Amino acid sequence: MIVAALFAMSVAAGDDTAFELAGARIGLGYTELRQQHPHMQCTVSCVDPTAKMLGHPGNLWAGIGHGAVNQLAFRFVPALTDREATFVSSAYQALYGKPARRNAPDGCEEWDRAGGAIVLCVRNGLSLTYWKDENWGVTKSVIPDAAE
Repeated sequence: MIVAALFAMSVAAGDDTAFELAGARIGLGYTELRQQHPHMQCTVSCVDPTAKMLGHPGNLWAGIGHGAVNQLAFRFVPALTDREATFVSSAYQALYGKPARRNAPDGCEEWDRAGGAIVLCVRNGLSLTYWKDENWGVTKSVIPDAAE
């Protein structure tokens, strides 16, 4: 079961920069993102409400800058049960090893990577994961014109 989950995440083990959520990754071109996620809706940023990660449904969110994904998050909908949260956390640990940090009081786990950190928050009522770097929360998302 864990092996299938690892393939579903499409992450290269041992690659310090690799991180994908539901098939999207930092640096993925806007056009390619839209091709991979035909249900994605893009206005200021992009959201695919039909995305799945590790077999669980949710909302894939992507910020766009210079024609490519520069921010990435996934919110599990509905929120994960305790058992599902344990499964997801175990899948992340199988891929990335022991978390560098477990933040209190939210219980988020973080794995350091070149250029940022992978964050998983599946405890205490939270149910999301995201890539955190200098762009997170401060970079304006700009959707390319349809002509580009």
